[in-house]
Amino acid sequence: MGTARSKILTYVLFCIVLFQCKPPELSNACDGKSKGYALGSLIRFVTGDRSPSCLPSFDFQDLWGVFQAPSGDVGVNAITSYNDQIIIGGNFQLMGPSTGSAVFLQTSNGKVVPSRYCRYLKIVGTTLIAISDGAGGFYIGGEFYAVQGEARYAVAHILPGCQVDRVFKVPRDVTDTRIIYSLYLNGEHLYVGGDFTSWGDTTQKYLVRLNRYTGDIDPSFSVQNIDSTVFDLDTIFNSLYVCGGFSQIGGITKRGIAKVSFANGAVDTSFNPSITTGSCLDLHFGTDSQGSPNLFIVGDFTAPSRNYALSVTPDGTLTSWNPNPNAQVNSVQQYQDKIYLGGGFTTINGGTVASYMASVNQNTGVFITNNYALDAYVASLQVIENTLYISGQFTTVKGIPRVSMASLDLTNESVTTFDPNFEGLISNPGSSILPAGNGVVFVTFDRSTVNVVRRNHFAVIDEYTGAPIEGTPNFDYPIKSMHVNGNRLFVGGTFTNIGGQARTSFAILDLPHYQVSSTNTVLSGSPEIRTISSDESKVYAGGIGLGTVNGQTRNGVFALNLSDLSLSTWNPDLGSGSSGESILVVNDLVWIGGSFTQINGVGGYQNLQAVDKLNGTRMNLPSSSNLPGGLVYSLAYANSKIYIGGFFSSITGLGTFNNAAVYDLSSQSYLQPNPVSAENMVNYVAAYPDGNVFYGGSFVNINGDTKFNTFGVYQTYTNSMYQWNAGITNVVYSSMFKNGRYYLAGIFSVALREMNGGIVRTTLTE
Repeated sequence: MGTARSKILTYVLFCIVLFQCKPPELSNACDGKSKGYALGSLIRFVTGDRSPSCLPSFDFQDLWGVFQAPSGDVGVNAITSYNDQIIIGGNFQLMGPSTGSAVFLQTSNGKVVPSRYCRYLKIVGTTLIAISDGAGGFYIGGEFYAVQGEARYAVAHILPGCQVDRVFKVPRDVTDTRIIYSLYLNGEHLYVGGDFTSWGDTTQKYLVRLNRYTGDIDPSFSVQNIDSTVFDLDTIFNSLYVCGGFSQIGGITKRGIAKVSFANGAVDTSFNPSITTGSCLDLHFGTDSQGSPNLFIVGDFTAPSRNYALSVTPDGTLTSWNPNPNAQVNSVQQYQDKIYLGGGFTTINGGTVASYMASVNQNTGVFITNNYALDAYVASLQVIENTLYISGQFTTVKGIPRVSMASLDLTNESVTTFDPNFEGLISNPGSSILPAGNGVVFVTFDRSTVNVVRRNHFAVIDEYTGAPIEGTPNFDYPIKSMHVNGNRLFVGGTFTNIGGQARTSFAILDLPHYQVSSTNTVLSGSPEIRTISSDESKVYAGGIGLGTVNGQTRNGVFALNLSDLSLSTWNPDLGSGSSGESILVVNDLVWIGGSFTQINGVGGYQNLQAVDKLNGTRMNLPSSSNLPGGLVYSLAYANSKIYIGGFFSSITGLGTFNNAAVYDLSSQSYLQPNPVSAENMVNYVAAYPDGNVFYGGSFVNINGDTKFNTFGVYQTYTNSMYQWNAGITNVVYSSMFKNGRYYLAGIFSVALREMNGGIVRTTLTE
């Protein structure tokens, strides 16, 4: 790569000198169509530039994640590779790019702008609101704690170029309960509304004003005695209108809607729209047919002669507009002479059918259109030029499939080709959808991905794009283990059917096309195959519930001959009801870890034992007097040592060993003191030639250090834990090393303090 990079650099510099090329203009770093982008990308590549930018840092892989499962933990249980492809198996039904809860989408089709052009924000948490910063960037708010791997607490600033602002920061909420629903920018000030009862070291709650550049609170603005959540903010004539669930504000009884001073937060006592019960959820400043400004107010409230929707003039005078829906209205927008309403209502004007969305007259509220044919409620609406964007819990619009988000061409109200295809439904308060220029919108939501495709428990990812390839088989139930040997992929789990072919818990796929092999290894009952390994002549498999294989008794583990895939005579016989959780081939021995109390029909050999490769005869390693006192989940080998993970608290005869141990083959003894001790079970151990040993599990610390929550790396060359905080939120079940990067896989949704759906690529330095 270094030679190639030098040649490319020489060529680029020659081109610049020869043709007197000007340096690329990169003012719009997200514009992947510009000539400057292409040349700038090339220069950054050959020079090794890794500076923060929306231009790629030349990890071109937009690694997709896994989402949604019929039951149980969603995630990847096994990962391996074949040529330039990454193979994953687990418990999932959908795959999508791991974007997090805010993305840039192309208006033409709803496809996400690739991170090579605009780096994914990978927000950890939900993003409920976004507003333009007026200079090509955005302020976002919600219930999140990290953006692009950096700590940000419920409010953040996204710069032009798709990068989080490293200067703008707000303090962490000590209770971690802050939720931001509304933002409004006015001059140098950012107004922030939501559900919070303090801000930093102040007692200000529900509504604060921040410095737009730093995020520092401005104490000169303070709305006193507001008693509940702020859901929306809007302005006209230099006053701030506050919409929410409060019943008191500024020491005055006012429900749901109030008008305050931009200067200091003082409440305007003359503004008195009458709401009796409930909350204001959304505001929109529009006009009547004469062009006079009206404030349209919607929510779950009741008011004298008005329910769920009303309109007032800027001074609070009630207008004649009265659409009279029968239930909650979540969002309101105006386009020309139409007011669009979206929510949970099913009728309008006191009885006219209008399921979840309607357009009404701007003066009277009489319905204009009610046939949008939505099958569930609308969370938010947004008009951008001649397009109306809709989000919510629907799956069809006007009979056309659209999951959670769609858009209408307002010139004829037809459904457009914009189809983000979310992995789940968007709940109220819904989404923000803002223009980002060049046929792109910036969208926030309470989901983790967009553009999903169906993949049932099995997928093959292109290493260079990070996206799943087409034409791979579907499995009907989860995969637990995988192993590649030559041009065969061995797969284990709880499945019973693969692409229409019956296979019980164990299958062979022929590579490179991932076709189910004609060889059917028949397992009785309903076993779960949890581990697969191989040597030069056999493939070994183990699991739970295993009794017979091809009609012959095989308790806990079995092996096939690689020459013809016939059942081998290798038979350690772990006993009925046993489980083989991990199989490790080391030199001339096969090590078996699991839950068993015998081997070769002889008792007293529990949970860990080495056997020969020929028949599975026990080798009395470790000795019967020094064995783990509980289940062994995983085994790994490095530098003449076997690294053991499981759910045990002792090694018999040696004392306390908490869920991990190291057995030295050269001395045939356990290392003492024990170098790695986990607070809870270790589900996964893997060793690599660079001396790294990975530990994954449901523990919250290793060796007492909470930095290693669910995952840690032990360095065998230094005999110490590698001081790297992976920021992983749940168990790692598998890993691999490929082309200079580690891949970690498991049931986590967050890794490296970024949203990653069960799989992440890392150098262990992020």
